[in-house]
Amino acid sequence: MASELHSATVLGDAELSRRRKRFARGATLGLDDLASARAPELLHELREVEPVSWIPELSGWLVTSHEVARTLLGPRQDVTVLSEQNMVRWSLGRMMLTVDAGEHERLRHPFEVPFRPREVDTRFRKRMLTLCADLLEPLRGSTLIDLDAQFCAPFAVRMAGELLGLELGESRRISDFYEAFADAMQYDEKPARLARADEARVQLDALLVESIARASSSDTFLLETRERAKESLSDDEFIAQLRVIMFGAIETIRATLLNTVVLLNEHPGARDTVRSDAGRYPAAISEAQRLIPPVAFVERWAGRPLDLGGVAIGAGEFIGVSVVGVNRDPRVFTDPDSFRLDRSNSQRALSFSFGEHHCLGFHLARLQSTVAMESLDTYLGPYEVSAADEATGFAFRRPTTVWITPVT
Repeated sequence: MASELHSATVLGDAELSRRRKRFARGATLGLDDLASARAPELLHELREVEPVSWIPELSGWLVTSHEVARTLLGPRQDVTVLSEQNMVRWSLGRMMLTVDAGEHERLRHPFEVPFRPREVDTRFRKRMLTLCADLLEPLRGSTLIDLDAQFCAPFAVRMAGELLGLELGESRRISDFYEAFADAMQYDEKPARLARADEARVQLDALLVESIARASSSDTFLLETRERAKESLSDDEFIAQLRVIMFGAIETIRATLLNTVVLLNEHPGARDTVRSDAGRYPAAISEAQRLIPPVAFVERWAGRPLDLGGVAIGAGEFIGVSVVGVNRDPRVFTDPDSFRLDRSNSQRALSFSFGEHHCLGFHLARLQSTVAMESLDTYLGPYEVSAADEATGFAFRRPTTVWITPVT
């Protein structure tokens, strides 16, 4: 790691013992608990007694209060992403999400214009509709559909290719790369996970370099953005930003679609409402992302000693935000565990983070998810979820399998 990174904070036995006693509820929770289907219930319990708590298995702090999380992620000089512990950096490399302030702005700025709402709609809506038709038309008349394998994953991967103006090859291979990246962000630091992410990064970079070399149309996000960035970003830096943009374009969309389909199936009244009025899909998607955030964990480090929600935190210490927890904070969201289309403040959720590292592709993700959900209705008609795993995952949260059956 570069010398700019903060080293992990090492605590003595006496301090560790003190924290276990002071934050007794947090001390009982492990990574498996926070990844489980029961996580929302456990995080409610934790928030009530320790809204900022010490979690021994994380070797760090966990925030479950919405107010404290916004304070942490908002503009401030005493919090950083620059740390040797940053698993996003280990997995995806040095890029806009793993640097601060001016460096972050330099890496992000060339990509901002194409992600504005009007540009996103003008450039990509027709492509999304065509891609949905290509994937869903062959599924008409099917009796059982593997939603992720037959639609969500290929839609997300191929749309990422459309976004970048790249020929990205067979979608399963690209999905495997990003599953390796996500798997490496688990905070258990298992060498095998990290090695798979390293190999996936090498293979993806080679694929991106080849694809960029083949790009020829001036009417692409890729070439326009590369021209905008040519004076400020090296070739390696440009590739690194593409890696993380693709990660958001793939993992976030897959999870959002799977989670939204399952939640609507569990709430027939809401399902009937959106099927009769497609204009309600954005509300359904926002509420699904609040309840089951695709990115369920956000990481920061204390750049210097600070007070967070009344808890003293030392320089270099790790601070994680449970997005699952803050998105169900009853002080912000009335009836927080319910799926409600009439919720007026779903977009206060921190599913796309907050502050300078707020998701670059927020508007694209909302449009893409809406088009995909409407297209499922258009091409398949009414359908039911015939089988689905519960949504799980510590850093990234979704069901691993969802099967749907069209209703004739």
